[in-house]
Amino acid sequence: MISRLDVPAYRAELIAESLWEFIDEDRSVQTRLGREDSEYLARSVPFYAANQPLADISEMRVVQGMDDGLYQKLKPLVCALPMTRQQININTLDVTQSVLLEALFDPWLSPVQARALLQQRPAKGWEDVDQFLAQPLLADVDERTKKQLKTVLSVDSNYFWLRSDITVNEIELTMNSLIVRMGPQHFSVLWHQTGESE
Repeated sequence: MISRLDVPAYRAELIAESLWEFIDEDRSVQTRLGREDSEYLARSVPFYAANQPLADISEMRVVQGMDDGLYQKLKPLVCALPMTRQQININTLDVTQSVLLEALFDPWLSPVQARALLQQRPAKGWEDVDQFLAQPLLADVDERTKKQLKTVLSVDSNYFWLRSDITVNEIELTMNSLIVRMGPQHFSVLWHQTGESE
């Protein structure tokens, strides 16, 4: 996906592999370009790689090869959730996030086709992933790929980001909350963050 954001192939690979090394459980380099503790301990403010899933997307800012410009491009495309299974809700993807579909359906979906697919979404969303995968723009995608993507794509969500702008006695406050659906009518707040998200 990074290479689709006008990032040269080498740098995209460096960032992707370094991010993998940053969150994997061990402290040894398993990829060709990835970086581990030795890279981060040599910085002016040393630190260890997380070696666990990201708690917040802002942690990506320290990954080898990342800069603020690319981070700002990636920020609306990624999230950090307390789960190991990747899941993308095709009913909540915005047209500006079509690059996610491009990356998932590479080489079958062009940027124009990915945007068109999201623009053609039914008003109430797709009923299920099969209905989405049956769209004419995805007709050339092989069945093996469609089967694999069925484990990644979804038409509903269990995690929700809530941004609240609050004014109390002329004092303005922004609060962000991560909420998880625990059951049909049961939601729980996982955490709150006061102030703007980076």
